[in-house]
Amino acid sequence: MRQTDRQPDPQFDPLHAFRGRLRATRLVIAAERGARAFWPVSTLLLGGYAALRFGGVAWLAGHVGLWPVVAGFALVAALLIAMGLRRFRWPTTGDAIARLDRGTARNLLTTLTDRPAMPTDPAQAAVWSAHMARAQAAAQGVGVPAPNLQVSRQDRYALRLVAATAAMAGVLFVQGTDPGGLGKIGGARAAGPTFEAWATPPAYTGLPTIYLTEREGDLLSLPTGTEIALRAYGEGFELDHSVGSDGTLRQVAPGLNDARLLLNEDGAITLSRGGAQLAKWDFSVSGDQAPTIRFDGDVTRARAGATEVPFAVADDFQVASARMIVTRDLDAVDRRHGLIPDPVTRPDLTVDLDLPSRDQGSGAEVFTRDLSTHPFAGLPVRMVLEATDGAGQTGRSEARELVLPQRAFYDPLARAIVEQRRDLLWAPEENIRRVGQLLRAVSYQPDELNTPDGVTDALRDTIAAIDIARQGTPTLEQIDTLAQQLWDIALMIEDGRLADAAAEMRRAQQRLSQALQDGASDAEIADLMQDLREATREYMRQMAEALQNDPDAQQRAQEQGDDGMEMSRQDIQDLMDRIQELSESGQREEAQRLLDQLAQMMENMQMTLNGQGQGGEPQQGGEGGTGQGGVQDTLRQQQELADRSFEELQRQFREGPGSEGGSGLEGLAETQEALREMLEGSDDGQSSAEAQERLDQAERNMADARDALERGDGRGALDSQAQAMDALREALRALDNKGNDEDAPPREGDPAAEADQQSASRDPLGRPTQNGQALHSGEDMVPEGGSIGSARDLLDEIRRRSGDRDRTVEERDYLRRLLDRF
Repeated sequence: MRQTDRQPDPQFDPLHAFRGRLRATRLVIAAERGARAFWPVSTLLLGGYAALRFGGVAWLAGHVGLWPVVAGFALVAALLIAMGLRRFRWPTTGDAIARLDRGTARNLLTTLTDRPAMPTDPAQAAVWSAHMARAQAAAQGVGVPAPNLQVSRQDRYALRLVAATAAMAGVLFVQGTDPGGLGKIGGARAAGPTFEAWATPPAYTGLPTIYLTEREGDLLSLPTGTEIALRAYGEGFELDHSVGSDGTLRQVAPGLNDARLLLNEDGAITLSRGGAQLAKWDFSVSGDQAPTIRFDGDVTRARAGATEVPFAVADDFQVASARMIVTRDLDAVDRRHGLIPDPVTRPDLTVDLDLPSRDQGSGAEVFTRDLSTHPFAGLPVRMVLEATDGAGQTGRSEARELVLPQRAFYDPLARAIVEQRRDLLWAPEENIRRVGQLLRAVSYQPDELNTPDGVTDALRDTIAAIDIARQGTPTLEQIDTLAQQLWDIALMIEDGRLADAAAEMRRAQQRLSQALQDGASDAEIADLMQDLREATREYMRQMAEALQNDPDAQQRAQEQGDDGMEMSRQDIQDLMDRIQELSESGQREEAQRLLDQLAQMMENMQMTLNGQGQGGEPQQGGEGGTGQGGVQDTLRQQQELADRSFEELQRQFREGPGSEGGSGLEGLAETQEALREMLEGSDDGQSSAEAQERLDQAERNMADARDALERGDGRGALDSQAQAMDALREALRALDNKGNDEDAPPREGDPAAEADQQSASRDPLGRPTQNGQALHSGEDMVPEGGSIGSARDLLDEIRRRSGDRDRTVEERDYLRRLLDRF
């Protein structure tokens, strides 16, 4: 037979191990039965609370009295509780066993309560014991079921959900010390009419509207220009105020009165009826301060000649707009060559600044814009920043005197054409004849210019257009068109057939950068990434063609090796994949940083193709080579890698030991090894013994840094990277000393050498130069002794300090900006 509620046998209790689960299961069953029996009571309580919060109880009490409402509510609640108690039944142990057996396939717990029906022999007893032991072992996995509190069958119209929603809305949206209005029942019945009032600050402040009905008697601090709206329902109201604004209470409909006031000064607003004060509000009005804007560092020349303006802006509420105003500083212009005549009048250059995307529009930002083609580029200017807030107030920064950055041209012919363009924009009527003559002079023998296809024809067309403009008075529109043609010709000479592809690639980079800043969708980012991939692919194809058509470039590529070119392509592809991955994962700032790095890589590739080093000078060695240009580039890449290692180490400290900082450092180990391999295989056999020794030391330090990065040892990696940079700087000094020894004057009596030296010291216009820069005839062309060495020592000291981790973050950032600039 089966027994469910008998007392446990002291000698044998198979359910002893399950007593805790049985008690918990009984509680679960009791909760389910209680929910089904007492849901009407809970619905009544929630509905009553919602009615109380929203004023329904006060409204009903105002008509029938408060105590009748309370008594009626209590009576209904008592009836529902009695009905629930009548339906509720406390669960037994048998109920718990049956509930637990639902989760088993063989009613294991019920089986454990079985007893033999009659005495058995020892063999039958053994079988019975084995049967019970097996059932008890199988029942060990039975767990307490989760309660099922659904009462949808009993509450078919979901009244409990309606009451719960109303109660939650009352908690969230009804505020105040007397939300239901019970404390004003007597007063409301005596006074009869009601009123409401709101205070709405100006929209540009971003402050919310305040419901003044609940703030009666408070002293409120609000910005000037805040609108007070007041409505009174009934007759006989009087309004008195002293807030500096005209406003009266006027009737807009029967029984409806309305007033509008603007807060202009400290004061109070009082609402009365029949001489009795109904409400009073005191206001303290705060004035709106004008915005402030300032330069947050030096204005510098960024990539490709763009102007980089760091600025900081602030306002007590929000900055509506900001702009940069640039005016020519005529007193500071070096008036020689084409700048001798008086300049044509041109309007100031005004550029809107991108405001920081922070709360209240305040913060620091770096504005970058390419102004290389503007007539003011390369000339002394005065720059002022101006900010305007939502109230129309304006703040201005101090004036900065500087030379407006422009793109650097390294080809002598391109540089000469850009100079003539500048002269044409400066004084068109006085200089147009001279510009035409000089352009004819520099293009007199086009076969000897060695320019890309189309340059000669473009120069001829521009000269013809200049001749046509000379026949009358050239307009500014004509001059701007001629200036654009000269600019395009200079780009063709400087960049060759890469100009269009490079421009399209830069446009794709700019569009993607803007989309990252604006928080564009993943789909839009993916489309822009595809455009960038196609533009970069076309740029690389054009670069390959230029490499095939340029014997000098081929020689430089052979010196660098094919592996370096393949690695560069793969690096670019990996970098673009990483940019898209970061943007899709929401790490837009890191994606922007890598996009800037991609742009820098492409610019470096163009400079390498043109045979130009970091400072615009021809490279003496390829990337990773042992010439000065190669060592400088290796040093720059090592400095960037050290910066990234330091950032990863900082992130590891911020996020704690469980972060992925170690894996980030390990990822930089591959980059460190690639840089070490380039330096290891760069021995050209022409370096001095001292220089080669320093380079070998740098290679060993890089290997130590690689090992430290693989171990996740950020501190050790930074120490080894700093030692590698010190060794590279020593190698640069040794190479510089070797170059100075070999830079001897031409042999006396060697006409060819003297002619070459004399030709190299003049620009395409026949003027004397030094280091590619034009000089006055008769000026002292000998630089001060030691100036070059002093500048190099200064740069080395800046590099050393920028890698000093004991300095503050702000100081290191400033030093790095100095290195980027110079």
